[in-house]
Amino acid sequence: MDIDSIILIVCGAGVIQSLFLSLFILSSRRIQLEERILLGSLLIAISMRLIKSIGWYFFDIENQLFLNIGFAAHGFIGPILVLYFAKKAQLLSSKFYQMVILAPAFALLLASPFLPLNDFWYVGGYKALLYYTVFFLLFAGYYLWVIFKEKKIYFPWYRNLFLGVSIFCVSYFTNYIFGLNPYITGPIIYAFVIYLISFIIFSNREIFTPLGDKKKYKNINLSPDQIANHRQRIARVMANEKPYLKSEFSLSELSELTSIPKHLLSRFFSESMNQSFSAYTNEFRIVKAKELLVDKKFQNHKIAFIAYECGFNSLSSFNAAFKKTVNLSPSEFRKHSMGGRQFNH
Repeated sequence: MDIDSIILIVCGAGVIQSLFLSLFILSSRRIQLEERILLGSLLIAISMRLIKSIGWYFFDIENQLFLNIGFAAHGFIGPILVLYFAKKAQLLSSKFYQMVILAPAFALLLASPFLPLNDFWYVGGYKALLYYTVFFLLFAGYYLWVIFKEKKIYFPWYRNLFLGVSIFCVSYFTNYIFGLNPYITGPIIYAFVIYLISFIIFSNREIFTPLGDKKKYKNINLSPDQIANHRQRIARVMANEKPYLKSEFSLSELSELTSIPKHLLSRFFSESMNQSFSAYTNEFRIVKAKELLVDKKFQNHKIAFIAYECGFNSLSSFNAAFKKTVNLSPSEFRKHSMGGRQFNH
């Protein structure tokens, strides 16, 4: 068996493992939906880039559509990695900006049947794609730094993922731009990296914020820094996204928004906040209710309207929670406030 055959087997095994892992992640209900879509899509994009490289290098495939899909897959890798880390860093949550980041890669994919190789990719298009990817790797590196500073739990996983993907992408850059390494270097390296990634995933599944099995968390003790970090991240989500205004807001949704495991959140509220999730949520709702009760725009609206507007699902629960916190009923609070008295409860 010659060296090319060995390399082909190694690279082919890397593709198979990458696709297998992507399917495992996408189909796993123990991983939150957005996270499994991002990570699964990242692995699929890398797999498609690998297939393109193997087809071109070993089998001289020069079909325009086949190669263009591979180039488009390359364009997805950096942006998806950025979005995955941004989610973990609790930054860049806007759906609009997410679509903006992904738009160039989608444009390449849609244009795959039409982009000429000689008049586009080989006259600057491929070089631009490589620089584009490196830019997003630097962007992802920034979010990795934020994760390191604010969320040290499972940081080695994010670091190893970043290094593996970066080495894979940069190998194409250094091959084409500087001629420092053979073209096939990236696929060979990734073939080994994907097995390392798989080992990390299967031996540390809690990195994905699993949704069940409370026993996994019973022996986890949060450090003071982690408690402070969780507190800040929860407060930031509540202040910026205001999820408590939805009556169906739940601990599961807060887990999704903060990337903190649901059972860690439950334990955090009971042991570190000394209050339930429901009580914590109602505090924000009541603050909002107090604002609306004294707002002239809402002075003709019924109390029930304000209750539902602030996320309560019944007038009775709103009245009970409001009186417990403010020591006045909502109507009494409105009457006194409209009369000029100030309350700072």
